[in-house]
Amino acid sequence: MKFNGNGSGPGGSFPLYLHPSAFYLSSPDPCIMHVDIDAFFASVEQVRNPRLRGRPVIVGSGVIASCSYEAREYGLRAGMPLARARRLCPQAVILEGHYPTYRCFAKRVFESCRRHAPRVEAYLDEAYCDLSGTADLYGTPRRVAERLKAEIKERTGLSVSVGIGTNRMIAKMAGAAGKPDGLVMLEQGREAEFVEDLPIEKLPGVGRVRIEALRRLSIATIGDLRVLSRRSLEAMFGADGRALYERCRGRDGRAIKEREIPQSIGRETTFHRDTSETAKIEGMLYYLTERAARAMRTIGLECRSVAAHIEYTDSRRRRSSRTLPVPTRLDSELFKAACGIVKRLHTRRASLHRIGVRLCNFSPGRSGQVPLFGGGERQKRESLCRCLDGLRRKYGHSVIICGKSLDAGENLRKDRYGFILRTPCLTK
Repeated sequence: MKFNGNGSGPGGSFPLYLHPSAFYLSSPDPCIMHVDIDAFFASVEQVRNPRLRGRPVIVGSGVIASCSYEAREYGLRAGMPLARARRLCPQAVILEGHYPTYRCFAKRVFESCRRHAPRVEAYLDEAYCDLSGTADLYGTPRRVAERLKAEIKERTGLSVSVGIGTNRMIAKMAGAAGKPDGLVMLEQGREAEFVEDLPIEKLPGVGRVRIEALRRLSIATIGDLRVLSRRSLEAMFGADGRALYERCRGRDGRAIKEREIPQSIGRETTFHRDTSETAKIEGMLYYLTERAARAMRTIGLECRSVAAHIEYTDSRRRRSSRTLPVPTRLDSELFKAACGIVKRLHTRRASLHRIGVRLCNFSPGRSGQVPLFGGGERQKRESLCRCLDGLRRKYGHSVIICGKSLDAGENLRKDRYGFILRTPCLTK
C-alpha cells in the first residue's frame, strides 16, 4: 500500500510505523540467523581481565565447562577432566567461573538480537533469530548480521559466530563452519549439498547410541543416511526417524518461538568429591531442587513433572521422571518426588559423580495472598516459600540455607548467590 508523508491513506490517517511482525508476514522466503557466543565463559573472563587475552583459559571445577580457543589448540574441550587438561596444557589459566556474571553478558547479547529481529529464541550462549520477510525494515540478512556482530562487540567485547540459512538447522551448521567470529550465509537451494559430506554425528538428533546403530549399517556421513527410506528410519527410531529423514536432506520445519514459558527448568552439578553418602547426595539434591523451584516460582509457574539423573564415577548414567498427581510449586513436594527417583536410580554400590533435577510440564501458578498462620498446612508452606523467595531476592540466596542443604554445603564455599558448585548447570 502506498501512503504519503503525513500518514494518510485510503482508509484515513494511520501511523507510518509498522511493527516488525507485519514485515515478518510479508515474504514467503524463510530466513533464520543463528548467533553463537564464541567460547562463552572463557571469553567473558578474557573480556573482564585483558591480561588473559591470547592465553589458554579454562572455566570449570573438576571438568572443563568452557575453554578459550587458545586452549583448544592443545586438544582441550568441554567435559574433559581438569587433571588431564593440566597435563595437556600446563600453562592454562583455570578459573571456577561465576554464573550471574555470564548471565548478565548473555542478556546484553540477546537484547541486541531482539533489536535486529522480530522473533528471537534464546538459550544460554546462542540464539535463533527469524529474519523472514524483514528485508524492507532491517536490510539484507548479511547486513543485519554484520551490524549485529559489531554491536555485540561494542557493547560486550565478545565475538559471535553467525550462520544464516533457510531453517534453524542449516543456520546453526553454517555458523559452526565459520567459527570463531565468522559469518556464513548459505544460499537457498544448497541445503542438501551443504550437509551431504558432514559426519553423521553432526546431524541434530543423532546421539551416541544412534551413531553406533548407523555405523553398523556403514553410514558415516549425512549423505549416506539418504539411502534409508522414511519407513526404515521410522522403524529404527520411531517418530524421530521422520525428522532424521528430513534433516539429512537439509530440511528442518521447527519454528522459531519466543518462549514465555520454558520447556523445562533444571539444575545439576558434579560433586566436589565423588560420594556415596546418603546425606550428601540428598542434601545436594535438595539444594538443586530448591534452586530450580525458586526459578520456576519467579516466573509464576508450577509444575506437574519432575525428572532426576545421576552419573556414577565410572561415567555410567541413569535418569527417570515422575508425573505428580497435582501441579505444585513447593520445595518439599518437589524434593520428595526427586528423592524418590534418585533412590530408585542409585542401585549400585558405587559413588556418584554428578546429580541433577529438572522440572517440566508447567502451568500458571495460583495467585493471591495466603496467611502464614491460620491456613492449612499446604497454604503455610506456600506462604513460607514466598517469604524465603522475597528474602533471597533482596539479600541473596545465601541469606538462608534450608533443610538438607546444610549437609551438602558443609564444606562448600558460598557467595551471595549460593554455594559455589563444580560445573553447575547454567541452562535456562
